[in-house]
Amino acid sequence: MDFREPLSAAAALASGALAGFVLTNPRNRAWTINASDREIDRWISSQPTGVVVALVLAVIAVGGLQRSGSRRVSWLLAAVCAVILIGARWAVPGAGGVDTLIALHFAKTATAGFLLGAAVAAVWGRWASQLALILGVAGAFLLASVQKLPRGDAAYVEPASMSTSAIGEPPQWLLIGVLVLTLASAVLARSQFRMQRPERKTLLTALVGALGLALLNRLLGAWIDDQEFGEPLTVWLIVAFSLAVILGVTVLIGRRFPGIDGHFLLAATGVTAAAVLVLDDLRTPRVTTPAPALLAVGVVALVAGMAVAVRVPPKWRRPGWGLCLAAVVPLVATISPDFGNDGVALLLRLAVLGGGTGFALASALPGSAPVAVLGLALPFASLVFVAATTVPRSRVVYSGAPSEHRLPSSPASTAASDHLAGVAMLLVVAFCVYSLRERHSAPEGTAPLT
Repeated sequence: MDFREPLSAAAALASGALAGFVLTNPRNRAWTINASDREIDRWISSQPTGVVVALVLAVIAVGGLQRSGSRRVSWLLAAVCAVILIGARWAVPGAGGVDTLIALHFAKTATAGFLLGAAVAAVWGRWASQLALILGVAGAFLLASVQKLPRGDAAYVEPASMSTSAIGEPPQWLLIGVLVLTLASAVLARSQFRMQRPERKTLLTALVGALGLALLNRLLGAWIDDQEFGEPLTVWLIVAFSLAVILGVTVLIGRRFPGIDGHFLLAATGVTAAAVLVLDDLRTPRVTTPAPALLAVGVVALVAGMAVAVRVPPKWRRPGWGLCLAAVVPLVATISPDFGNDGVALLLRLAVLGGGTGFALASALPGSAPVAVLGLALPFASLVFVAATTVPRSRVVYSGAPSEHRLPSSPASTAASDHLAGVAMLLVVAFCVYSLRERHSAPEGTAPLT
């Protein structure tokens, strides 16, 4: 029995999960460091910058590894990335200050970008391993925030440990697992199975797209963040403009890819928009749903969605159907923003989101590795979606403030912002579904899901 393919799939699953965990760095008001306001501002600013840099590095890694043509080299690079991340985890407790944490953060996110690129380059073209990699990355995107930082007994919200990330460091078992699996895959890789060769135009388009989307998400996301205390109408006009720019650029890039490979980019964008409101709920301290239940429901839903995409006839294998299912989440948020913030209802929302995400991504598998790595890294770098659903809903009113300095917020306006956040994300998903309506037949070279 040849166990190389299951081993490769396991390595892809673990590598995708580790890269996704490192790149998951949510907005969090419970800061993970004790420092001055200026130092905290620098730390907060470094978080999204590191993530968008990783988006570009992942595409660069795929291009370089595809030129080498060796799966063994790709797995060896992934193993080196695991060693670096293990070293970074050990270095965090001894960090002497914010500057050290920021340096470690950039080292980690850059390494995660190379790790994701190495995993994609190693497995793309072998559909079972492709699906395993997507499961690992999507699972980390949806569920990494379930891990909670250890906290002390203080009444105020303050973490008990320093970290480079708002969700803490990757678990030791995942780091060791990736190292072992990638080394084993490198040792057992067969030289006659060469990797997919790079297509110059596709690789260049993916690199330009990664640079453009990284810069736009960083700049537009920061622009929305700066409006936290602005007039509601101004904030929402900026949000609408930013979303329109991101979607327009995404469609433009997607159409430059061969065949229907660009559909993967739209599917990733759609599931990201559908997920942000659920992720915001998962990341709040008030959630009482047990972490094992959240993890079990999320993973089972993702696997089920992907399994259905594999088994349905080709004419039904359309990412738009998965996005329509995922769109139920922002639709519910539009109608009733407070529904499903905790308990069984939160599990139900997560199940719907996971099923739609698994179906959409598995149905839109691209034939080209650069397109795949761009789509897989994009959800973590979609800062505009995060800012658009958190900043307008985070205003507070200081009752003692003079009228000319009082923030234009109230319970009514907060509720309106919650509704508008749902509407905004629902429109983004609907736009992605509309943009996917064109050609549905798989292009030549796409790995079949059979």
